[in-house]
Amino acid sequence: MPKQRLSGTLEEQCEFLYNLALEKMSQGNYTGAAHALKEILKYKPDFRDTERLYQEVKAYKSEQTFLLLMAFAGAAIFVAIGGAVGVPNDLVFLIVVVIGALVGYGTGNLINSFRSRRTAP
Repeated sequence: MPKQRLSGTLEEQCEFLYNLALEKMSQGNYTGAAHALKEILKYKPDFRDTERLYQEVKAYKSEQTFLLLMAFAGAAIFVAIGGAVGVPNDLVFLIVVVIGALVGYGTGNLINSFRSRRTAP
């Protein structure tokens, strides 16, 4: 999708980008939301609660990245275990990889729940 050129006043453009960021957040697209919010902060840093929302988006994005890395780590560990025990065929090996990714993702969620309990007021 090509970049869209915004028109209107700075206030209208910020309003459009702010609503776009909220839409991206509701879809779980924190990278897109962060980009829209950064554009607002660049030209009108005092627009609404953009700074607070940007910090929130960065935290969600960081959490997503952590969970993805944990899923990859779980898959890699289970691949190593599967290789060490000599998994008999590719289908079983694929199942082992999927289970590893799920275990890694679950472990990441567990770690995040402990983190949030520790930082909660």
